[in-house]
Formats: sequence, structure tokens, C-alpha cells
Amino acid sequence: MNHYRQTVDEVLSAFETTREGLADDEAKQRLSRFGFNELETGRKINPFLLFVNQFKSFIIYILLFAVFFSILIGEYVDTTIILAILIANALIGFFQELSANRSLEALKKMSVVKATVLRSGAKEGLDARHLVPGDIIYLEAGDKVSADVRVIEAVRLKADESLLTGESVPAEKDPALIDKEVPLGNRRNMLFSSTTISTGHALAVVVATGMETELGKITTLIQEAREEMTPLQRRLDQFGKKLGYSIIAICSLVFLLTLFKGYKTGDLSLEILIGFAFVAISLAVAAVPTALPAVVTIALSIGVKRLLQRKALVRNLSAVETLGSCDVICTDKTGTLTENQMTVRRAWSLDGEASLTGQGYDLGGEVTGHVSKRLFLCGLLCNNASFGRGEKKHNIIGDPTEAALLVSAAKAGISSDAKRLDELPFDSERKLMSVLVNAKEKILIFSKGAPDHILAWCSHALVNGEERTLTSELRSKIEKQNSLYAGKAMRVLGFAMGKAELNEPFGEKNLVFLGLQAMIDPPRSDVIESIRRTKAAGIRVIMITGDYAKTAEAVAAEIGIEGKVIGSTELEAMDDDALQKALEDGTNIFARVAPEHKLRIVNFLQRAGFTVAMTGDGVNDAPALKKANIGVAVGSGTDVAKEAADFVLLDDSFTHIVNAIEEGRGIYDNIQKSIMLLLSGNLGEVLIIFLAAVFGMNLPLTAILLLWINMVTDGAPALAYSVDPYGRDIMLRPPKSGDEGILPGKKLKFLLVLGVLGTAIALFLFNFSGGNSTSVSELTRAQTLVFNFVVLYEIILTFVIRFDYQVAFFANKWVWGAAGLAVSLQALLMYTPLSIAFKIVPLNFWDIGILAGAGGVFACGTLAFQLATRLARKDYAIKAK
Repeated sequence: MNHYRQTVDEVLSAFETTREGLADDEAKQRLSRFGFNELETGRKINPFLLFVNQFKSFIIYILLFAVFFSILIGEYVDTTIILAILIANALIGFFQELSANRSLEALKKMSVVKATVLRSGAKEGLDARHLVPGDIIYLEAGDKVSADVRVIEAVRLKADESLLTGESVPAEKDPALIDKEVPLGNRRNMLFSSTTISTGHALAVVVATGMETELGKITTLIQEAREEMTPLQRRLDQFGKKLGYSIIAICSLVFLLTLFKGYKTGDLSLEILIGFAFVAISLAVAAVPTALPAVVTIALSIGVKRLLQRKALVRNLSAVETLGSCDVICTDKTGTLTENQMTVRRAWSLDGEASLTGQGYDLGGEVTGHVSKRLFLCGLLCNNASFGRGEKKHNIIGDPTEAALLVSAAKAGISSDAKRLDELPFDSERKLMSVLVNAKEKILIFSKGAPDHILAWCSHALVNGEERTLTSELRSKIEKQNSLYAGKAMRVLGFAMGKAELNEPFGEKNLVFLGLQAMIDPPRSDVIESIRRTKAAGIRVIMITGDYAKTAEAVAAEIGIEGKVIGSTELEAMDDDALQKALEDGTNIFARVAPEHKLRIVNFLQRAGFTVAMTGDGVNDAPALKKANIGVAVGSGTDVAKEAADFVLLDDSFTHIVNAIEEGRGIYDNIQKSIMLLLSGNLGEVLIIFLAAVFGMNLPLTAILLLWINMVTDGAPALAYSVDPYGRDIMLRPPKSGDEGILPGKKLKFLLVLGVLGTAIALFLFNFSGGNSTSVSELTRAQTLVFNFVVLYEIILTFVIRFDYQVAFFANKWVWGAAGLAVSLQALLMYTPLSIAFKIVPLNFWDIGILAGAGGVFACGTLAFQLATRLARKDYAIKAK
């Protein structure tokens, strides 16, 4: 029920209570009926099932297949390595998902507070979980509201509701009836669970507890929000399935072809059959990129460290890459794009106008222009905020608006030791505040408030240091300036002063108008450049805020977010078609939105095929943070937002989101390079065996040689790619399409060219060296040449693949180290007794020369193809900034 649309007496009657509170017996009965005032955490997760779920991936099934057959062919070392990789990855995923399910526990912890309740007319302290509907509670400045309540009485009451509404300025509250439907942020006679009382005190009746509160509704939204697969998870899953089917088909075909060859020659002994099966099985093991899970995990882990250095803490490892794929960022305004610290930008008097520089509560700004100094003095003295300890950036205690006035006075060099004698506090009817002070033996009144209310009490105005009668012309000039500032979505206060006698009643009359101060919650200093970078990277930024439309539009215009504005009422009336049209027409600002609106917008964008990042800091952001492909919470935000998010920004700067996008793209590139390297090598091996079987040739590679290549040559360079520098054009590319595979068309084409060219050279070497001879020694020499060429081929690939990503040739010492390690291990194998076990022979200088020539042909052929491709795309002249 909309209790804000009922009178106080109607609400009390509806809950069968009085201003004296419930009797203890009645409260106990209601507690039994309504339950504890706490949030439900839902079904507890099963750690065992969570661990088992880590193995539900097609690429993991392929690796389990590889483990099984590695055992069959007696390769226990290979089996141990693969199993270690699988278990390590499962443990990482297990602990991440365990952490990701703590959102509701954080909400529950957040809601457990103490409350001052009236029971049978007597005040008592009570654990908030024992509150029931109908309880009368007392609230004062600093208290956290422990349930949703309807205000009965209020004195100078303001509440910080930014966690729910996103509005940076504390909301004024009073018990007056509201006779129409209004959004959550406009319900002046209601206080909501987990918000905080900024100033004043109140008496209120509890109207909702536990899951029935607005916070409880958000909890329900979090429970219902399904976490989406990241693009990397989705692409690897699709890639794994396609790869698995291809491997099974090719290996089956190779076995059948070799079986047919044996049938034709009449050599089908059990030993030969087992040998054929081992070749097919070894080919399957070699074709599976066993290093891939390790490569992905290490690349993501290194990305996590890099992000931490750039002030972004990662909570979900698999989501690191997702920011690199996102094409829409939905961001909250307050605290994310703005400072969440009110700042005076303009001061105006009838003498002139001044601009104030600086951000938030930083006292390092300057005042440029000329206005009366008394304007700043009035803001300083008619003020209940105070400075805490600090150096340049002060911790200010009190209302943000009054804090802004303290800072503006400090920037203007104004200080005073005047003693306050009395105060007329601000209230929603008078809309002004006045203080009586003793300043150098003079008794003065200083007042501030809504400009029209201030003007109502003014008879004079200060002009060039002189008091002049406030004529209609001067009044019109003041009102015009006030409208100008208000039209720019600035919060405007008027200031006045007057003389008083100590023995006379204190009140506002015959005041002298001093001027105006206009303030706004300013954008962060680095946000404008960050928005520009997102545009260059092809990423759309949508502002979703609980603040007013004019304020949101003004901030958006200042930082470079372009587009139309839609308010909550208009959004509520929209169906999906209308919302789709609005987004297509360039609506990038949503104002006065409720939590369910944020969730709806994110959900709709995802259904439309976008990869959505959602930023925020408040309780109101948590459901959308969890639902989004990637949730980014700011460091000063609530535990709820942090637990629902994938990333936490350590110093709240929007710039770090852009840095994270750059890291995400770089990580994706490095993973893609690793997959290119692993698959191109594996493809070459598969094609060599497959074509040899098709053409009835002897096998160029034995099972043990395939396993050596797979274990030694592939892994180290692929892992070295994890620390590869990022390409120079990384933030000048459009985001990757959601339906794009892990390897897009042009990469697959390049992969096929590499495989075909390498296979052609390898088979030529095999035939040239007597591979089809019946002589065992000639066959062994030919197999040795092909074996060494495949190793050389994969080392060359390590550098050729990087060329396409615009990475400097000598930029990664680990790649060179991996190549050197592969050569060293190969030499160790060739020129030690190990060669006998592997059934190969040492190479002479002539053989090494042949290999060098073959490697040169392969390198030149692949580089020529890359250059031709660049010329065809006409992107060879595009240079990164």
C-alpha cells in the first residue's frame, strides 16, 4: 500500500497503533505473525556441487578424453600434467563463485542495526530485527533507518538516500500528505531501511519490515537476477565443441585409413592394429590444446595484477576479458561520474560574478572575479557543517550543501571568530536558515535559503559596498540570475544579512540582500577524457541515475555524453518496443530511475545482443550489477554493490573503467594469440598425419614424437604470450561482436594458410628425405627431419602471429626465452641417448641447412600473406595514436 498517500492518522489506524507505540504483548504477537525484520538469504549453495560444476565445459570434456587415452598409451606424465591443470582451474573457479554468492549475506549484515522504539509510551533500545509493523520509532541525526517508516513528526529532518535513489543531496523529510503517485525519491514523508538521517530528528511508524521493505525488494531482484556467461566463456565453449567434433572425426578417419592400408598389404597383426590405434589416439591427444586452460588462467591472472596496479580489484577472474568485449557501459552518476561532493561553481552579487575552481572539498581552488566578500562570510557563519582533520582535502562533517559553502569561503580567504548567539533552523515551509552572531561587538543576522524566500525578507541590497533600496529593477535582475543558474541544473542559494539588537526578538526582517552562490555535484576531473576514449573505442556510455533529469542532462553535457533524456514516469509507461526505439534514437540518459528500472534497461540491452558493463556504488545498483555481463562497483560504495560486482574500483574514478577495458582487450588479444599458436601447431600435426594416411604414405610422426611436440614446444611460448605487451591500436578498434567466435573469419583463414603451408613443406621434406622408403634408416631420418621442422615451424609461428597484433618484435623477453628453451630441449633430445628412446637420429650440418631453408620459406610465405591481407583491408596506413 502507498502509505505516503495516507494521513498520519490513517496510517496509525491501518496498523492499529498509537503515538505511544505498541504494547509488549501485541509486539510479540506481530513478531510471530510477520517474522523477524531481516532479509532472506535464499537457498544455501552446496560447495561440492559448486566444485563439480567447474568441470561442465566442452573443452574440459576434451581434456578428460585426453587424460583417459593418455593412460591407455602409458603416457602417465602427460596424464598428471593435464589432471593438475584441470584441478587448478576447478579450484580457482570454485573459490570465485563461492565469493560471488555473498551479496545477500552482505545485505543481511547491513540491515542488522539498533533502533529506539516506543513500547507502551516508554523509549527502549531494541535490536532492529525485532521491529514489527506498527512500531513507533525515534530517529535522530546519524541513525541508520532500520525499516520502512512513515514520518509522524519531523524537525529539520533530512535523510541521505543516495544508496537507494542515487541523489547526492540529502532529501528533506516532513509528515505532510502526498496526494499523488510519485517516485521513491520524491516520497518526502517516508524513510527507507538502510538510509541514514543526515540532520534533525523524527518520530515515525513502521510500515514495512524485512523482505517487504524497499531494500527487501532489491534483495528479491538480486535473487532473481541470473548471472550471464562472459563472452570469453561463451566463445571458448563454442570453440571447444567445434574442436572436439573435428578431432573425433579426423582421428576416426585416420584410424580407418591406416587400417585400410594394413588390409591392402595383408599386415593386420594385433600388434599393428594396436599401433594404428595408438597413432590415432596420440593424434587426438596432440590435437587437444592441453595448455589452453593454463594459458587462459595465467593470462587472466596477470591481467588481474595489472588491473590492481591501475586501481581496479578483480573479484571474478573469468570476467577480466569481458570489459574488453563490452559495447555498452551503463553508469550511475553520483559518485561514479561525479565527485559526490557539492561544489560552488559560481558566486554572484550585484557587484559582479565570480567563478570558483577546484573539485569537491579540495581547498586548492581559486576565486576569479569580483563579488562582495560578505557573500562568502554569510555562507561561512550561517552554517552547521565543520571541518574535520586533514590537509588539502578536508573531511567535512555535516550537510553537503553547507560543506560546499565552507569550502567556497575558504577559497575566498574568508575566516571569522564571530560567536553564534542563536539560530532559526531551516524547515521546509520557511526554506531558509538564520543565525544571530556577535561579530566585533556588533549583533548581526546572517540568513541563507531559497532565493525567492530570502528576497521576501529583504528591503535593501548591497551594491558596490553600499546598501541600496531593493527596487523592482534590482529584484528582477536577481530573479533573472537565479533562473539562469537553475536552468543549468545548479542548486542556488540566496544570502542576506541584517542588524539586530541583543534585547530584541530574533527574526528575519529588513534584511540586506548579499548575493547568490550556485553549486553542483561536479564531474570528476578525468571523466571527460575517459568518455572521449570510450567513444574512440566504439563504446556507448549510458547514464542511469536516480537524480533529477535537469541535473543529469547538465552533467552529461559537460562530460560529453550525448543523447535524449527519459525520466522514470516516461520509462514506466514504455513497453519493450518503445524502449527499443528510444535506445535506437539515441537516448543515453535515464533519470529518477528505480532499481527495477536499472535492471530492466540492462536486461533489455542484453537481449538486444549487447555486452553490458554496469557501474554503481549503492544498494540500488546491486541487482543490475549482478545481472550485467560485467558489474563494476566503486570502492566507496556499499558492501552489497561490491559483493554483486565483478570489479571494484579502488578510488572510484571512472577512468579506471576505461583502463580496465584496455586491459580486457589486451588480455583477449593475448589469449587469442595463444589459441592461434596452439591450434596452428596442432592443425599442422593433424594435417601431416591425415594427408599421409590419405595418400597411403608412411607416418611422418610417431605417437611419442607427437606427444613431445605437444608437451614441450607448444606450451612455453603460448604461456609467454600472457605477458605480451598490447597492440598500439588496441583502444582504436570497435568492440568485438557478441556472436564472433574466439577466432574470427580472418584469423581462421590465416590459421588455415599456416597449417597448409607448414604441412606442404613437411610432406615435401618427408618425401625428399626418403620417407616412403622401405629402409628403416631412411624412414627414421625422414621422420627426424619432419619432427625437427614441426618444432622449428612452431617457434617461427611464435613471432609471426605477434606481427599481426602490432607488437614490437623485441618487446617480450619471455617469448624469446620460450623459443630458446624449445631449441635447447630439442638439442638435448637430439644429441643425447634420449634420441634412441624416441627412435630418431642426430642431424648433420647438411640436414640442419635443409631445415633452415625450409623454415625460411615458411616464414617468408606467412609474412607475405599477412602483408597482402593488410593491403587488401587497406588498414596498413592506420597508425595508433
